[in-house]
Amino acid sequence: MRCVPRKARWMAHPQALATLLATEGQRMRCVRAWLADPGSMTLKLKARTDAFSVRLLRQRPAMILADEHEALGVTARSRVVERDVILHCDGLPVVFGHTVLSTGSVKSDWPFFSKLGNTPLGANLFFDPLVGRRPIQYARLRSGHPLMRRIAQALPQTPLPTTLLARRSLFTRRGGILMVTDVFLPALEALMRPVPAHVPD
Repeated sequence: MRCVPRKARWMAHPQALATLLATEGQRMRCVRAWLADPGSMTLKLKARTDAFSVRLLRQRPAMILADEHEALGVTARSRVVERDVILHCDGLPVVFGHTVLSTGSVKSDWPFFSKLGNTPLGANLFFDPLVGRRPIQYARLRSGHPLMRRIAQALPQTPLPTTLLARRSLFTRRGGILMVTDVFLPALEALMRPVPAHVPD
């Protein structure tokens, strides 16, 4: 039986991006800038589109994924609260967002989480002075990864490559830890292109 990879190799060291993007060629500089950007993905996307929207796929208690428990500091059999969304720009799916946090910290440390609905998470994380962010990690997700399967299920009409680039960060608020993963979808490439400098008339 073929072994299906359920864990990604997440890297945070300085050479991580160079390793991941070795096959990206001329695209490497743009992709690297987007992966390493410490700012809000929501604001970055809104600045490059006429119509931004969030499609909520799920927000519910679940078992933590195999490559998440160590980063979040919980056991491999822990139950967590997870939220999956797809960010759309002008009707196209550009980013798959996956958020996970321990069940005990939802009400105490992340009171806004249960009320998000179709509101982007970044609207709260990046404007709350109590929220801190740890270094970004990077990975190339392969087709057997649980998040890749969720993306394929959510976008059955969208042709997907066998791997997708992803990044994740831990956010802290009081004693709570929340992990956000962004998976870059194929349609994001058009938005990554540098914005032409404005030339005065």
